[in-house]
Amino acid sequence: MTTELVAARRRRVLEAMSEREVDALVLGRQDNVGYSTGMARLWTSGTRPFGAGCVLMAKTQRTHLLSSWDAGVPISVVFDDLYPITWNPKIMASSMAAIAGLSTARRLGVDACSPSFIRAAARFAPDAQIVPCDDLLAQVRTVKLVEEIELVRSACQVAWSGVEAVLDRPDDPTPIAPALVAMAAQGATIPSSRPVVRSEGDTTVVDLGVMVDLYEGGVGGRFVDGRREHPPALVDACRNGATHEDLARSSTGPWLVRGLGMGYETPIIDAQRGQDLTLVTGMVLSVTDGDHRDVVAVTTGEPDVLSTPPYPTSRPAGSDA
Repeated sequence: MTTELVAARRRRVLEAMSEREVDALVLGRQDNVGYSTGMARLWTSGTRPFGAGCVLMAKTQRTHLLSSWDAGVPISVVFDDLYPITWNPKIMASSMAAIAGLSTARRLGVDACSPSFIRAAARFAPDAQIVPCDDLLAQVRTVKLVEEIELVRSACQVAWSGVEAVLDRPDDPTPIAPALVAMAAQGATIPSSRPVVRSEGDTTVVDLGVMVDLYEGGVGGRFVDGRREHPPALVDACRNGATHEDLARSSTGPWLVRGLGMGYETPIIDAQRGQDLTLVTGMVLSVTDGDHRDVVAVTTGEPDVLSTPPYPTSRPAGSDA
């Protein structure tokens, strides 16, 4: 991930703040923090309670991060713009009050909230109106930059290395293990979804998702003799202007078309949801129809399948594996 991409994403967020007249944006969700700053936190399994993990200031254009050290912090954030981790709400309020311009903010945007944060905000920004901005981040992140699309493509190739490892060891007593080892060998140890590996007679069903450089990649399908079944029509239907009706008509089984980038994103379209949504150029989508899953980027023409298999020499020429 380049510093240019981090800067471009931050500009997008600051421009959206300006349009909403948001003076300060307080983010707690890790994916939103990562998108806005490029910060990579230590990954832990499970959920996190809301915390003020990042503060973006419209007036100063500066980014402030919750961290006691600079590991994983991008070079664009200087050490003086870090505030320490603490369980003491008074210390946290004091750290927040020290951020230039925060105490006089009129509109304070948040991507989530908690009662304790509302009480703290009344102390460090007494005149601020707290406004929800989770939709602001969702809208900013929906259409991807070119480098983001390439990072997703690279993450999909890592997922394919796990698929290859499964297919190369069909009799392994713990079939998921070869996939995890193969992806870890490429430095990817953070799953984006529960790995699926199961046998059904002579068919192997695999679905793997992984996070690489903060971006998600994934692939899934049914494999017979190392070859994946042909992609369903739903993949080809993911084009600019496609509606819920277009997608539903192209599906053959339980289906889901959802945004993909730094995890589970918008849009979310399936048989029950997204009837009023339309696909637009620049979206990156995880497209699931039955056991088949591909990742595609919506373009002005045919979908760009980012999860295209790498065609290793171990697979028969011309096979989709």
